[in-house]
Amino acid sequence: MNSREIKLGVVGLDGHGPIFAGEINGGAAKTVNAKVVTALPVPSVMISEKQLKENSEKTAALGVRIVDTPDDLAAGVDGILILHDDGAEHLELVKLFADKGKPIFVDKPLEASYAKAKKLLETGEKNQCPIFSASSLRFSRELQKTLKNESGGRILSALTWSPYRLKPTMPGWIYYGIHAVEPLFRILGPGCESVQCIPGRYGPVIIGTWRDGRTGIAKGTSEGFHGYGFTVWRENINETRDIDVNHIYPELLKKVMEFFRTGISPVPIAESLEVTAFMEAANESMRNAGKPEKINRET
Repeated sequence: MNSREIKLGVVGLDGHGPIFAGEINGGAAKTVNAKVVTALPVPSVMISEKQLKENSEKTAALGVRIVDTPDDLAAGVDGILILHDDGAEHLELVKLFADKGKPIFVDKPLEASYAKAKKLLETGEKNQCPIFSASSLRFSRELQKTLKNESGGRILSALTWSPYRLKPTMPGWIYYGIHAVEPLFRILGPGCESVQCIPGRYGPVIIGTWRDGRTGIAKGTSEGFHGYGFTVWRENINETRDIDVNHIYPELLKKVMEFFRTGISPVPIAESLEVTAFMEAANESMRNAGKPEKINRET
């Protein structure tokens, strides 16, 4: 698959499905050398049946064949993108495709709980199915540039922010606050030991303590300007950047295509699991008025 066009199947048309199909088959096609050839709509609590039908028609207009079964979706593709917007269904969807012999990208969130995320990854491992999951904000151009320049010395701490939106099936930070959490882990890496999450009228704030003594802060914005960005504190310099969201999908898709070509996830699955545990602990802390919570590392 190193030189030829990668053929892809998309599962779920209630969120990023039509958007990514448009990016790949339209604007980003030459960059990533890939094409979405099949798509499987999945009933969703996130949108109406009417909207799902419209999304299916929009996707079909991109030259994508709309199919009815997992076998039809997987036949003739090199990789599968599970883009169903309801993360609480990702485990069950992975179960449908893990035995098809194709690498799977799972859109954020990996799952709605640590226990289900762990079972999802175990399903992939059992079937020798490579799995990769990430928020597009993890690979923003601004963050890549900042991390590449190490002249300011070691990173001591970081702050990230994103919108914070609630969905019934994905509590607290899981659905949209992940867009602040994933960049925080990209900056500091895994190894968070405990969190405190302070609720607030305009959105909650997480303070995480890493095992090496560093702290990371994630801010969710529920009212006011819904932007994305970060601050990195290094030994000799501090840097604050806003993120231009016009470039986040193409940058993520570059990583996804790299994954489909190599079968190696750009994000270690242990880190993806820790991200879920981090958010779950933050939700528990928030329910308990900011009481510190340990990160779940049950194996």
